[in-house]
Amino acid sequence: MDGYTDSPWRRLVRQFSPENMLYSEMRHISCIANESGALKALNFEQMERPLNFQITVNELRIDCIEAVVERIEAKGVDAIDINIACPARNVVKSQSGSALMVDIDFLEKVLRRIKVVASVPVTVKMRAGFKEKNALDVVRLVENCGIAAIAIHPRLQSAKFSGEPDYSLVAEIKQAISIPLLYSGGIHTFEDAQSVYERTGVDGFLIGRGMFGQPWKLAELQALSEGKEYNISLEQQLEVAIQHLHFVVDYYGQDGLYAFRKHLASYVSGFENASRVRERLIRLDSKEVLEKELRACVGMKRD
Repeated sequence: MDGYTDSPWRRLVRQFSPENMLYSEMRHISCIANESGALKALNFEQMERPLNFQITVNELRIDCIEAVVERIEAKGVDAIDINIACPARNVVKSQSGSALMVDIDFLEKVLRRIKVVASVPVTVKMRAGFKEKNALDVVRLVENCGIAAIAIHPRLQSAKFSGEPDYSLVAEIKQAISIPLLYSGGIHTFEDAQSVYERTGVDGFLIGRGMFGQPWKLAELQALSEGKEYNISLEQQLEVAIQHLHFVVDYYGQDGLYAFRKHLASYVSGFENASRVRERLIRLDSKEVLEKELRACVGMKRD
């Protein structure tokens, strides 16, 4: 979710969902320790809370982990998440992300050092395993380290985001631990969440890719869970996209136009001539012109 779950996006989501826990982009502790690319990630508004700040770590910079936790907490976050789930090649190559599931002795050292200094709840996001499934061993370790909650994406690192999730593993983990278990991976609709709940009994869900171009998705899922309808018109959808455009330009400056482009495909997806419209919009290099073109899309029809 790097480049997606930034401060402008979270502020947009928060307008629809005032109480759900939101997650930051994942940052390696070395970035935070060196005050490099993490400074922007640590720059958020209080309205984005409750906020869970995601970090990952490897053996090279574990010496600074206490100072990093203190720096993050000083910004006013509500929880800190240790990401041992990210399957990205560059992350795994640095022995971070899901590669941390390989050496659980080192993982234990990381978790215990964080717990000593952290004054906010610490959570862990994980996978079924790296190349082999060892999630049951990992969750028992995580719980013994005093972690507040676990989120699992039940695929191996090698599977990335493809293949059938291992629902039986999630159900087994749910029975093996007493702390909350959240499910992550492929939740796009209320029916998806309902099906996973019936098969696993999890305590909640993380929604990531299912929210692309739909910052109202959490509100929609909440409404449907209560037996209510949730509808958003094309005009409202495009107004949200325009607001998002303003947020990213205010936050990043001119670079915000490039940050916004990754969201454009999702905002216009499902509409007549969507691919042609998208190709035209991503070439625009003026906020004013892009806003004008988005407003002109109101007359489009849904496919």
